Amino acid sequence: MPWYRCEARGLEAASAESTFAATRFVEADAAEAAASSVRKSVGRELVRRGVDPLSAEACVKIDTVKRIDEEDVPGIVAPDMTWLARV
Repeated sequence: MPWYRCEARGLEAASAESTFAATRFVEADAAEAAASSVRKSVGRELVRRGVDPLSAEACVKIDTVKRIDEEDVPGIVAPDMTWLARV
């Protein structure tokens, strides 16, 4: 199965001021399946942070889904989820 790098962005539903960016690396059959998996995964993280479970996935927008080489996956040191500070 191929690996995908998915970039997600959005607003935390509980507070319109909090935005987030997430990078997830997933193994999936297709880009659409990778995007769906990341949307659910990031949604679960938002629920852990206090967001309403019914609206958490709706807060997640998948910006980029890019297929990557399997050799690039081991040792990836990318931030999993970064909360962006308001300027």
